[in-house]
Amino acid sequence: MAALASSAATALVTAWTTEAWTGLKQRLGRLIGRGNDRQAAVVAADLATTQTELAVADATGDLDRVAQVEQAWRDRLRLFLAEDPAAAVELRLILDEFERARSGGAARDRDHLEVHHNTFHGPVQLKGVQNNHD
Repeated sequence: MAALASSAATALVTAWTTEAWTGLKQRLGRLIGRGNDRQAAVVAADLATTQTELAVADATGDLDRVAQVEQAWRDRLRLFLAEDPAAAVELRLILDEFERARSGGAARDRDHLEVHHNTFHGPVQLKGVQNNHD
């Protein structure tokens, strides 16, 4: 449980500047809020505060503050999982989806080149993975 809490806290700190943040924030809010809309809103507000704290820490280069924020979420998630061990399954699913989105995003961020009709007038050298489409 401690490793899962640590992974989730690291994912939070990693995600705050990505497109995945909104989905991660919503899903964690529902999970930690245990389906209670009011509790989920409190968690969502805490996550919004976290995002602001991380933005300030990033802007000022305050790596200690980033570590503190991550530790606070690690502790909170560890306590949450101790109180509700069954939630570990859902938290793992959330983290797996985040990792898939993150790795997919990394692939989209790479150079992209499309060649259509394959007519070349001279030497051509391309680097990368070749995908042939009909």
